[in-house]
Amino acid sequence: MEYAEIMKRKNEILSRPVQPIPKDKLEKEHKLYAQRCKKSIEIFEKAKELIPGGVEHNLSQNKPFPLAMDRAKGYKIWDVDGNEYIDYLMCGAPIMLGHGFADLDEKVIEVIRQKGPATGLTSEYELLAAAEIIKHMPGVDMVRFLQSGTEADMAALRIARAYTGKQKIIKIGGSYHGWSDQLVYSIHIPQTGAMESKGIPVECFAHIVDVNPNDFEGLEKAFKDNHAKGGIAGVMVEPIGGESGAHPVHPDWNKTIRQLCDKYEALMIFDEVVTGFRLDIGGAQKLYNIIPDLTVLGKIITHGYPSSGAVAGKKDIMKVCAGSLGEKVFVGGTLAANPISMAACYHALKLMEEHDAIGKATAYANRLTKELNNLFATRPDLGFFVYNFGAIMHYMTTAFFSVDLKAQDALMQILTRKQIADDYQVITMSHGLCTLAGTRMYTCMQHDEAALKQTLQVWEYLLSLIPKN
Repeated sequence: MEYAEIMKRKNEILSRPVQPIPKDKLEKEHKLYAQRCKKSIEIFEKAKELIPGGVEHNLSQNKPFPLAMDRAKGYKIWDVDGNEYIDYLMCGAPIMLGHGFADLDEKVIEVIRQKGPATGLTSEYELLAAAEIIKHMPGVDMVRFLQSGTEADMAALRIARAYTGKQKIIKIGGSYHGWSDQLVYSIHIPQTGAMESKGIPVECFAHIVDVNPNDFEGLEKAFKDNHAKGGIAGVMVEPIGGESGAHPVHPDWNKTIRQLCDKYEALMIFDEVVTGFRLDIGGAQKLYNIIPDLTVLGKIITHGYPSSGAVAGKKDIMKVCAGSLGEKVFVGGTLAANPISMAACYHALKLMEEHDAIGKATAYANRLTKELNNLFATRPDLGFFVYNFGAIMHYMTTAFFSVDLKAQDALMQILTRKQIADDYQVITMSHGLCTLAGTRMYTCMQHDEAALKQTLQVWEYLLSLIPKN
């Protein structure tokens, strides 16, 4: 689906009242969910005494309670009550080969048995992993491994400022670049500013310049206005738009950022934590032929194994990490680039290429997108639709991410639309679909005809619960 069509259909959803599930039907579904997931509820009640909020994971469906998972294999995941789900969360995107892929797991287990988990010193797997990333990504000559995407984004800002000698960073509203102090600004929804930044001193945002997605005039104005105020060191970009494409970008948006970065001698920073090795083995930069100066990578480089992140880029830029004392950019992490993570990175990328994991996951996503849109077309009163960027799917039901904050009732609209999307997700989860945030689905190469059939059946059931206008 093209950009113009996506935006048109989003606006159509926003222009009409949202369609809640009738209270009696919703109560029945919640009762069914609770009956099926008694052990998850027990674990949640105990967790609330030990863990703030009773849950660690931002990706969890937490209303009315988070599920406690037991195991995963292929495209399926099972909770502690033994309920089976088709997994479209895929650990937040890194799983492309499928959960528990034997050839990968055996390689990692071999490293653990023969070499141990970590020494805090260099191992040969660092070189193998770095070389494999460099081989595929056109914007990368050197790689510095870290422990998470959040750390990698922090390092990218530091590198950009050190290399350019400038201070300001343009952040595109609605984008998520981890949870470090500077970048918890206008996350999730554009124009929200410091709304989610409790505990962060306002001074941390002194050099962050907030620009709305697809605001071409505002983007160039940000460069011009800050030219004499320390200058723009870099622009942080999710290449398919904020929240992994929940805020899709105009076809000319990234090209324009590239041009302005060149004009004003700033660095273009692609956050490919989700898109790297999911859209293409060479990332969004290869697929769209737009080469960034710095690339941020996260959990996807280790296919779900922990301690996973990297900042990468052109050699002359990355060398600021290796200068003499007092001149180099300081980054750290005792467990960064440990043998387990590096072996997982190297072998996962080799296996993904060998099995055409991206091609298979994308083919499935294309087909499911088409079939879901055909199903949603039977309910034009709802306006639901799906679009995908390769193996990254977005389904729009209430469009709560896209509410215009300038509207008088914006906050109430967001809360209402988010609640109804959560209600929809409880039902899809209760009937065996595990998705992300009531808006997103990630596919892997093992999703098959049975998964597609069951997915459509669950959505058909959900539609049957919503009264026709």
